[in-house]
Amino acid sequence: MHIEKELVETKIAILRGRGSENNELILGLLALQGALIKYDLFKKLKEFGKRIHYPTISRRIDDLVERGYLRIVGKRKIVVGKREDTSPTYGLTWSGFIASLTIESVAQNTLIVLKKNPQLQLPFPRDLTLKIVNELFTQKELSLIAKSLITGYLRAIPKDLEFLRPEQYLMYLLPAMTEAPDIQEKFEQKDLSKLFQIPEVFEFFTESLSDFEKMLEESLSGIKKLKQMYLSEPKKQQKRKR
Repeated sequence: MHIEKELVETKIAILRGRGSENNELILGLLALQGALIKYDLFKKLKEFGKRIHYPTISRRIDDLVERGYLRIVGKRKIVVGKREDTSPTYGLTWSGFIASLTIESVAQNTLIVLKKNPQLQLPFPRDLTLKIVNELFTQKELSLIAKSLITGYLRAIPKDLEFLRPEQYLMYLLPAMTEAPDIQEKFEQKDLSKLFQIPEVFEFFTESLSDFEKMLEESLSGIKKLKQMYLSEPKKQQKRKR
């Protein structure tokens, strides 16, 4: 399964146009390697045959931080000449993780990415959940689920990923699953009772359903108000004519 390039470019601004290729390289490397300082990221890209100047890498990282795809997650000691110093390490945010899933190598190694990026906090016990998921699904199945899920997610979000608020990231997970029949099929074949035996996981899904229901109710209320305004306008015009 391939993720539609047009869909990715429509919903993820940093992966279209100028600088998108370098953005993809940075997101992919940080996803698979975990947090790095700028210079180490530059060196690793060079090892992989990517000839990108360090100032370009530095600017791209700063831009991705400013736009919410990366953040400083720690510091590392470095030696500059004979002087010791510290340099910030950069890692994915949830927005960056979602964007990175559009990259083939990342989608094929989702569990590894989550293990390498502990700054991506889950609303339920990380180690136990990842272990259970690993037992339930093969790597090939997880790759298919990741691609189906990100496709459904990009279809479900109403606008560019960059404009979602942090509290909305998980909110769109459930509607994303309805947009991805491949996921439903895979989950139907598995015994998911183990997952829901984890109180935090059960609570997360019930709260997510409630939040999504509330969001739909608010949207419906807004639509009704617009409809009332639209229908009342002709009546106002008729009264003015009289």
